[in-house]
Amino acid sequence: MNPNPNQTRVVNRRANERGAALITALLVSTLLLIVGGALILTTSVAQGLAIDATSEIQAYYSAEAGVNAVLNTLRGNVASNPAGTNANFRNVADNPDMSTWLAYDTTINGVNVVQVDDAPTMGFTISVTDPDSIPAPKQPNRLIIHSTGYGPKGSKKQMEVVVSRYIFDFFAPSTILTIGNDDGSAMTNFAIGDSNAKEYSGYDQSDLTTSIPVFGTTHANDLTQATSVVGASKPTTVSAVEKVTELANNQLPYWLQSADAARSFLNTMRERAQTTGRYFSGNTADQGTQAEPKYTFIDGDATLTEGAGLLIVTGKLVSDGNTGFKGVILCLGGGEFERSGTGNSDLLGAIVVAKFDQVVNDNNPHPFLTPIFNVSGGGTGLTAYSTDWIDKALAANGVRTLGVREY
Repeated sequence: MNPNPNQTRVVNRRANERGAALITALLVSTLLLIVGGALILTTSVAQGLAIDATSEIQAYYSAEAGVNAVLNTLRGNVASNPAGTNANFRNVADNPDMSTWLAYDTTINGVNVVQVDDAPTMGFTISVTDPDSIPAPKQPNRLIIHSTGYGPKGSKKQMEVVVSRYIFDFFAPSTILTIGNDDGSAMTNFAIGDSNAKEYSGYDQSDLTTSIPVFGTTHANDLTQATSVVGASKPTTVSAVEKVTELANNQLPYWLQSADAARSFLNTMRERAQTTGRYFSGNTADQGTQAEPKYTFIDGDATLTEGAGLLIVTGKLVSDGNTGFKGVILCLGGGEFERSGTGNSDLLGAIVVAKFDQVVNDNNPHPFLTPIFNVSGGGTGLTAYSTDWIDKALAANGVRTLGVREY
């Protein structure tokens, strides 16, 4: 019984909840501590991954620098070390670490490398192989460049590049190749000159045991006409195991198997000439030399000079007979080669004459047209097949990358 009925009784209903706020604060603090620790750990891991990724990228760029160093050397842009040896596919294959041209002047993780940078230290090693095992002294057709790039923190990347000696595929099915009209009609102007002293030869001037046809045609009517012209000349004027032949389409380089392919090829070679500073919108006397064969693209008519290398002419090419040329001559588009006498000069290598519309703006067929090969007058000049000069002509155009892989 309440002795004081007028007094209000206070009951403390939270007496059992004392310390709950402290526990809640501890739980929240613990949670925050865990989250903070996770954040610190994540940040630390991310930072480490970023550093590792940067190191991997630096190693990759080092490997890429190695590939570019080899390509620049093959293009003649890197001086030999010591000076005096110009790089070609043969001596590069014989010096697979490229130490003749590149200085292995730094050590990374016990490996001698060609230094790329020193802050941080980056470098590469090179190993070059010939996948076709071409025996010396012949030049390999391809090389495989193995480049290993080294970066900081023990990072390493490997890159492999296959390169060809030639910017495009070319083989000579005959010393002089004329691509006939797709309608099968015979050439309206095919002449080899009326001098019995001159000579056309299919024997390789680099190896006289090898012979290809002198005149190659692509249609039966052209074959008949060329055979008649050659038959009317002195027996010693045209010399080869086979003097005249008709070639099937699959015996031609791929870019001569159709007019569309020839147009595409011509446009590609025009663009390459423009990017390499060897494009001329009109005639030029700078057509290379025997000491320095060059790639020359002349858009329009041209006069042959005493040159060497790869010459592409889209118009009419004229020679006075006393002017020789060593290498490959491609008369594409205009498809006309005219020589006034053979003089006493030589044309060594191979010649291709193909006529077609260069610009096509509709869906109509635009096939090969009738080419012109016209040599007049006398002289004692030699027009002959030469693998050596074909090789030099194609090599003058720079190497071509066939494939790249990272591993």
